[in-house]
Amino acid sequence: MSLVPGRKPARPAPSSVRSTRRWRHLAAALLGMACIDGAVAGPYASTVIASGLDNPRGLSFGPDGALYIAEAGVASGTGPSVVVRGVPQVLTSSGSIARYAAGSLSRVYTGLASDYNTMTGEVTGPNDIVFTTGGAARIAVGAGFDPTLRASLGPGGASLGQLLTPGVQSVDLSGFEAMYNPGGGPLDSNPWHLALVPGGTLVTDSGGNSLLRVTDAGLVSSVAAFPPRDIGGPFPTESVPTGLAVGPDGAYYVGELSGFPFIPGASQIYRVLADGSYTVFATGFTQITDLVFGPDGGLYVLEFDANGILNPGDGGALWRIAVDGTRSLLFDGLVQPTGLAIGSDGAFYVSNFGDSSGQGQVLRIAAVPEPGTVALLLVGTIGIGALRSRARRVARTA
Repeated sequence: MSLVPGRKPARPAPSSVRSTRRWRHLAAALLGMACIDGAVAGPYASTVIASGLDNPRGLSFGPDGALYIAEAGVASGTGPSVVVRGVPQVLTSSGSIARYAAGSLSRVYTGLASDYNTMTGEVTGPNDIVFTTGGAARIAVGAGFDPTLRASLGPGGASLGQLLTPGVQSVDLSGFEAMYNPGGGPLDSNPWHLALVPGGTLVTDSGGNSLLRVTDAGLVSSVAAFPPRDIGGPFPTESVPTGLAVGPDGAYYVGELSGFPFIPGASQIYRVLADGSYTVFATGFTQITDLVFGPDGGLYVLEFDANGILNPGDGGALWRIAVDGTRSLLFDGLVQPTGLAIGSDGAFYVSNFGDSSGQGQVLRIAAVPEPGTVALLLVGTIGIGALRSRARRVARTA
């Protein structure tokens, strides 16, 4: 044993003290693992927290801590119609925004514009919601067809393709597509997901294949357009940008659904700078519907159908791209997932059955066991160990 000059040799610690120290070191390590956000590795389990929703799409936590759900509406009802690609498209006012808190679900905004395809039953309406730092809601209302045809639906048709701030303003996103068509090709517009940036809001237009920016004053401009790609189909496949997130680096990340024939592995994620220049950030995904950055800096990717909707088997999936670029599958077996949010509890919240009227769900997906549960178990175990050690010491001195 080496000695420090001028100091007496240290006495070996009693076995009970050494045991307690080992417990403390183990507890510190495990508690550190347990306190990592919900992106820790390990199995995940899902719980249905809301059901009976009508085509649930984007999710956002409000300033009140509640979860808000954009519902596109229902594929039924009568109203003005217009023929789109040979099929009637019917306008309704069945879109809504639902609020979930403390086990209770209610609709806080109703009567929002919606339309549905009479052949496929596909519904387009409120696709996403975000909240400004001041607490105002901004809602992306989709359209899903040539915006110049909205006039055929009567006055209500103008309510489609809007960025809506209830009680404040409505910005005509689809009108911008009709006027400027930044992506080129046939006119089409379907505002999908939103993200806040200083002084404005970003919007992916999945119909127009573009990323738009809307200032707080309501001025619309094009940030970037994503051209078709030749990926093996009978004709070039359109990008169909959907997922949208602002990264820790300030860049805009855009995920694409990719169009027909929906080839598995063909969807990309773009990293877009404020000046509109972009690079491919990640490849190999299938039908991306949403993107979210987590507190750990990882990018979470939601796939609508991991095997492609034209192929049998496989459902939607949730992936994580770590800061170092490695990928991991967190959860699969989802059905038509369209929206993703991460709660303050570290859990993932997913819109499931997002293309179904009346069957929509919101799932809470969390690690098993959850970090908070692990911490409580450890605290309890440490407490029991300390009590046992104390009992042994008392017994020896009795």
